[in-house]
Amino acid sequence: MRVSCSSEGDPLLYSWTLNGDPLMDGNSSIDLDEGTDGDISCSVKNHVSHAQKTVRLKPCPGPDRFCRFDQPDPCYTALRDKLNLMMVLDTSEYDLKIVKRINNNTADDPVCRVKNGRMRMRECDLYNRTEVTIINGTLIINRVISADSGNYRLTLESSDGTETSRDLQVIVEAPIGSVEVSIICSSSGVMRVSCSSEGDQLLYSWTLNGGPLMDGNSSIDLDEGTDGDISCSVKNHVSHAQKTTRVQPCAGLDRFCRFDQSDPCYAALGHKLNLLMVLDASKYYRELRKRMDNTADYPVCLLINDMMRNCDLYNNRPEVTVINGTLIINRVNSADSGNYKLYFPDSWYSEDLQVIVEAPIGSVEVSINCSSSGVMRVSCSSEGDPLLYSWTLNGGPLMDGNSSIDLDEGTDGDISCSVKNHVSHAQNTIRLKPCAGPTTAAVTSSVTSAVTSSVTSAVTSCSQTSECVSVVFVLVWCLQLMVLLGLLGGFHIYMRHTSGKKQEDQKVRMRRFREGPEHTAEDS
Repeated sequence: MRVSCSSEGDPLLYSWTLNGDPLMDGNSSIDLDEGTDGDISCSVKNHVSHAQKTVRLKPCPGPDRFCRFDQPDPCYTALRDKLNLMMVLDTSEYDLKIVKRINNNTADDPVCRVKNGRMRMRECDLYNRTEVTIINGTLIINRVISADSGNYRLTLESSDGTETSRDLQVIVEAPIGSVEVSIICSSSGVMRVSCSSEGDQLLYSWTLNGGPLMDGNSSIDLDEGTDGDISCSVKNHVSHAQKTTRVQPCAGLDRFCRFDQSDPCYAALGHKLNLLMVLDASKYYRELRKRMDNTADYPVCLLINDMMRNCDLYNNRPEVTVINGTLIINRVNSADSGNYKLYFPDSWYSEDLQVIVEAPIGSVEVSINCSSSGVMRVSCSSEGDPLLYSWTLNGGPLMDGNSSIDLDEGTDGDISCSVKNHVSHAQNTIRLKPCAGPTTAAVTSSVTSAVTSSVTSAVTSCSQTSECVSVVFVLVWCLQLMVLLGLLGGFHIYMRHTSGKKQEDQKVRMRRFREGPEHTAEDS
């Protein structure tokens, strides 16, 4: 598998990583094993700039797994892949017996006997499947299933009656699916990044800005100020995949506002809010008022020497204190939103501040729906208020700020939905796959439908044989030929109609010309 990278600029220096690990090649192209799977990144730089592109690799068609009955390690194989179990080099020298060891009483275990390189089907209750064959001493399972996992014993019976046995453990694992990464900032000052994927026996590893993180779990906790590119790599014994996404610092959980600021003070619901009033609380006598619609009934809190007196604004709320001229609300609630006035009676001076309490962003969910009109709709949802949405596709921004975005049905890549408000943000990145394209036939729909029905019937009724494949090939070829003949027939009819009309017009003009100039004048 050859992977190539190109860019503009001069001079260009190339570097490669596969699933976050560096590759020892600095060229613009790199050769990999055909079974390579995961995310490969090409980084291009010179002395003044740099850029990077990450794409998804998939194994080249037809990965085959090979195991031997005399190997000491387990044989790992991927679900639905092809497995080759090498038994002996020359099957003519031995009669073989394959036993799947399930019970303590081996007499009840499923057995398959092999003689002269062929399975004796009357004595084979282990593989009653057409996709299992033996060729040149190798047991071939063309499509592995979960039930193929287990402990096997191969017994070789020679012509002189001696027997030797070899054991092998086969473990079938579902390969890794697409990897999804989500980010959420918690109220405890921690950024939690979570990773999920499909597959069996998942092993997780993390890197941040290319450096490894010491955590092998599906979720990792980072400092709320973390900034950079985080990668989650998921692997098992048969495959691996990776997702890289951008993390940004969480919005500060401890909010600091001043009564002399011009902008509103945004606070997160359930978080801590610090309202700075004065630098030296011993010099001032203050009144803190919350301005309501009926100004005569506004609640007031008297503040003397960092002590709250006659405070009907924060009654029965022990989480509200004053320390060094700062009003501290350790757990903000929705009722703390409003317009406040800090009044200094001695100087007849006052300062205003608007406080807006918003619920932080919750987890972000992304869903995909393919419509019949050829549009892929990607939708994003989360908790919190108010929500502002932004989208990126393969790292590039999309010009849409709505909770849903419409893409072309053939779009492929990593799409990220970022949700934020004034106090928090969260993000989720998922893998897009092109929608299954609708099949239409405009000119010869009835013929196509009939032939397609015949092909479907033939495929459904026939078995997996070479004759069946030939029949299906002929039917498909006939379908293409009939569509072509239909188009040619329609074109022929159109040309005959056009030619006939031209000949008729020419005859009319000649007849009128022979009848005299007055008819020609009438025509003109």
